[in-house]
Amino acid sequence: MKSQHRSLTGKYIDLVLEDGDTYATAEFKKLAGGSVCHWIVSGRSEDGLPAMLLDLPIPMRSTDEDSMILEATNFATDFLFPMAQRLSTTPGAGEKLPDLNVEMKRSLFEEHMHHHFSPERAGSLTLQRQTEALFRMATFLRVFSPIQTIAKFQNVAPSTVETRVKKGRASGAIPKASEVRARKELLKKGK
Repeated sequence: MKSQHRSLTGKYIDLVLEDGDTYATAEFKKLAGGSVCHWIVSGRSEDGLPAMLLDLPIPMRSTDEDSMILEATNFATDFLFPMAQRLSTTPGAGEKLPDLNVEMKRSLFEEHMHHHFSPERAGSLTLQRQTEALFRMATFLRVFSPIQTIAKFQNVAPSTVETRVKKGRASGAIPKASEVRARKELLKKGK
């Protein structure tokens, strides 16, 4: 595997890795709750033509530059390149998948919510911790009206969920909305 490190102050590419016909670029991003390595991977499709194979953001444990590069390189070796090489052999390689619609996001969220927060799985999690986790899950899927969906699931008023979300933001368990918006703006501008 060949690698090329670029500065973390680079606009979009911090790391480039190459393994045979598979080519991967990584951009390290700081988010309100930690760091993410955003991978874009291309390779040769089943018909022999270059194709985009993966667009994959992966949360990271590391926060300093050297550790991020090592963690990203290890992830690419262990998971990214094998996955990309497998995907390159499928007939649909390189086709952009449609975004999930509002109803599908809500349905997926509810399915996962019912699985993880059933009485036998929720264990000793307080309602506050459950609400924080549910809100983060809804945010991840970009669910429309997460407060109302969580309130319906927990069988409480939406104002109760709003209060728990405010407490979660105050404690740092949920990123503050202003931090999330500010970070999204920076990402749009390529910073």
